[in-house]
Amino acid sequence: MKTIRRAAAPVIGVLAGAAAVGVFLGGNATATEGDSPNDRFAIREVIDRHQMHIDLRDADGYANLYAKDGSYRSPFGSADGRSEIKAMFIDLAEKGFTKGKRHMTGPAVIEVNGTTATARSWYWVAETEAEHAVYATGTYTDKLRKVNGKWEIVQRVQTLDELAPDGR
Repeated sequence: MKTIRRAAAPVIGVLAGAAAVGVFLGGNATATEGDSPNDRFAIREVIDRHQMHIDLRDADGYANLYAKDGSYRSPFGSADGRSEIKAMFIDLAEKGFTKGKRHMTGPAVIEVNGTTATARSWYWVAETEAEHAVYATGTYTDKLRKVNGKWEIVQRVQTLDELAPDGR
């Protein structure tokens, strides 16, 4: 048993040290002032919930991820403020824009500076009804703000990856 404890001790020490600088929660390996793993985790939750609310058709949950003065810009529409963002969400859903789609976010680079943060993440949208296929890919660039302990999206800019001219 002593051998196992000795072998495990260095591993636990490395894991604890790595967690202390936020390696396991994404982003840079070194923390900046005001940066904490809890903030990074909370921001990642906002990014992930954004996609889940689309697929759950939860307009209120979606809009409430944004700051009251938040904005959304994409090739599919733009909106300013929670009420416009909610209205855009409902309009796109009613037109069937998100029907048969599954929205996912991949890796994110998150930089926290006190009560503000930026995040850049990749996304992809899967087709789930006509056939199982990747429907679209692109990036999100987010500016976030922490208000009363809660991270909110101040600005989200969505880009859409373009296909190669020859379709490859």
